[in-house]
Amino acid sequence: MSTEQRVLDVVLSFAEDDTLPDLLRHVVESACDLIGAPYGALAVINGHKELAEFTAQHDGQVQITSGDPRSIGPADFLGAPIKVQDETFGNLFLSGKAEFTSQDRDILTALATAAGSAVGHLDRYERTRKREVWLRAAAEVTTRLLLGTNGRDALYLVAQTARRTAGADFAAVVLPDHNGDLVIEVTDGGRYDAEGMRVPKEGTVTYRVFESGMGECHDEGTVPTVPGPCAIVPLTVGERTIGVLIVARPENEPSFDDPDLIEAFAAQAALVLEFTRARGDTERLAVLEDRDRIARDLHDLVIQRLFGLGLGLQGLTGMIAKPQVTERISGFVEEVDHTIREIRRTIFSLQGPPSGGTSLRAQLLNAVHESARLLGFEPDVSLEGPLDTVVPDHVRPDLLATLREALTNVVRHARAEHVAVAVSVDRTVSSLELMVKDDGRGLPLADDSAGSPHHAGGLANMAARARRHHGDCAVDSIPGAGVSITWFVPLVLQEARWR
Repeated sequence: MSTEQRVLDVVLSFAEDDTLPDLLRHVVESACDLIGAPYGALAVINGHKELAEFTAQHDGQVQITSGDPRSIGPADFLGAPIKVQDETFGNLFLSGKAEFTSQDRDILTALATAAGSAVGHLDRYERTRKREVWLRAAAEVTTRLLLGTNGRDALYLVAQTARRTAGADFAAVVLPDHNGDLVIEVTDGGRYDAEGMRVPKEGTVTYRVFESGMGECHDEGTVPTVPGPCAIVPLTVGERTIGVLIVARPENEPSFDDPDLIEAFAAQAALVLEFTRARGDTERLAVLEDRDRIARDLHDLVIQRLFGLGLGLQGLTGMIAKPQVTERISGFVEEVDHTIREIRRTIFSLQGPPSGGTSLRAQLLNAVHESARLLGFEPDVSLEGPLDTVVPDHVRPDLLATLREALTNVVRHARAEHVAVAVSVDRTVSSLELMVKDDGRGLPLADDSAGSPHHAGGLANMAARARRHHGDCAVDSIPGAGVSITWFVPLVLQEARWR
């Protein structure tokens, strides 16, 4: 068989190699065999033009080692660059032959050219395979999330799938809290107990990725708690970044070479996470709206009719001469009052969340209901807007404490016969307002210091709670005509935590 035919057969056989290490070994073996050189090496160069690895053949054995291939065998050697799409991938060297001819140089050049083409084909094949793997992973996450996985389970699913697909040792989902600080929400794999850890703002890659919306890959020791190479990509929904996904490998493992694929997976996962969260909010809102409608119907129709029936029965007592009949009618009136109280308790329970927990609406209603025992009557209550979904957790305790303080002041000082409580979030979801208004005797005059200390202390507490959240508290009092307290907090300055 001629040399040209042998070279052609070798070049065609490069297409049979499925992995890069197999292809590199095949190239070195073939070059040594065709040219008759006892020593061969293929130096692979990374993006920084530094020696990354090479293969060498010595006495028929192919080895993977590190160092300069020119240090192997005699000093005289023959070399040819291997190029992939006009970029140098590495260099093929031969050594140990007494004399290299021009034909040897032509053969080595042909092999290097064919090797470059085979490496490029293998790289495209590997990229396609990886893309298919990540697409399947994104489809799996999408399916499971749409079928009902939500909350922290959804975050764990994203972290676990990303770690497994990337061939990583560790994965984490980082989200902003209500203050805008990044917190490691969930982790999967690895030896890093990092859940709940806050990410420092200054000089951290995670914050840079979150703020810029652009993913980054780094070598060992770049990210705190992650000693090995890692990829940090944003969880983006449109132009908004809702968090960060981190995947990492142990020390001395290969770096990530597919950040765009990981970033595409993260974007798909973020979109589905946001969709499922919004769908859950919509479903909860629909249930709450239905319960609110039932509660309004009970209050506006049933209770009012029962109240009118009780008044009518009570009016009959003055028209009846027999004490026994009067007593029976009074008993019916008490039974109507008891039924009204039972319906009101039912209304309070309807305002609770579908999950059985305690919503903000239920907490507000419970606070008002507790004050009714001391007031001797039920205050009028109005709850407007998406209170359960947009009022941040750190604002709720101060809202409830202010409501209780205002109602306590009415009980102690107002001698009121009517109290109205209104809690609302405006249509632009930019402000939260609490108003408590009574028809009592009003606040003491400025020169009446005897009755003012309790009022002054309570009002000061309300104002302090409002200022804690960049809000304010206004008091309007008319002697003999009651007090109106308006407590206001801007929601635009309260960055609610993503759920």
